[in-house]
Amino acid sequence: MMNKYKIRFHLARGEHYMHWQIKGSDNSVQYVDPAQYQIEMTGCKLVNQIGVARRVNDNGVKDVCGWISCDNFFIHPNDTIPTEDMESLSYNPIRDIHWRRSGDDGEFVWDNSRYDCLVTNSNKVLVCEESSVLV
Repeated sequence: MMNKYKIRFHLARGEHYMHWQIKGSDNSVQYVDPAQYQIEMTGCKLVNQIGVARRVNDNGVKDVCGWISCDNFFIHPNDTIPTEDMESLSYNPIRDIHWRRSGDDGEFVWDNSRYDCLVTNSNKVLVCEESSVLV
């Protein structure tokens, strides 16, 4: 089954700089201000276009190459979902061409990993529920 939404942190200059971008499979686009809202995502997969990520890493020039693919999402006012005990995920292909997870010393690649639930907190993505599906 193909995921319905692509969610990523938007870094292009302009009105929605440093907002969460949500693209629907119907080509709809919406932006969420991380200073005001959290996004709860269900049925998630960490996507990485490794060839594009390598070019970004080699050249130091931003390009879209990673996002969270999810089945559904819910937008909540900030601090609705407590996140203090959750592990964080990170993706910055200028520094590292793979998705990474806190508590991991960089030895494991998290690209294509699946999660039942992820949540945003500011510009961070946190694991609220591990996947019951093996990858």
